[in-house]
Amino acid sequence: MVNSKLLLFSHIVAFKESKPSDLELNDLAGKIGTKWQKLGLRLSISQKVLDEIKTNGEDRPYEMLLRWRDTTASTTLYRDLYYALCHQRVGLDNVAKEFCGKETA
Repeated sequence: MVNSKLLLFSHIVAFKESKPSDLELNDLAGKIGTKWQKLGLRLSISQKVLDEIKTNGEDRPYEMLLRWRDTTASTTLYRDLYYALCHQRVGLDNVAKEFCGKETA
């Protein structure tokens, strides 16, 4: 039996570069929904910071993503986000592939 995670990783040739835009993060926020806190923890945002996000329920995923993007020192944002989305506790492999990676033709 072939591991589906291995198949997913084999399709990625390169990760997008630079920083995700506000619009891109807003689109992603709509796809992560209730998993925003699990994703935030995988992106190294402390539980204390996650608890301090004081927006309505619909905006919490977006606010978390903005805080991550604007405070991280990483130069590989799409790669970091990809692996966080694919973590077994988050389980958003298809979203990771769609949002973070460049595929070959």
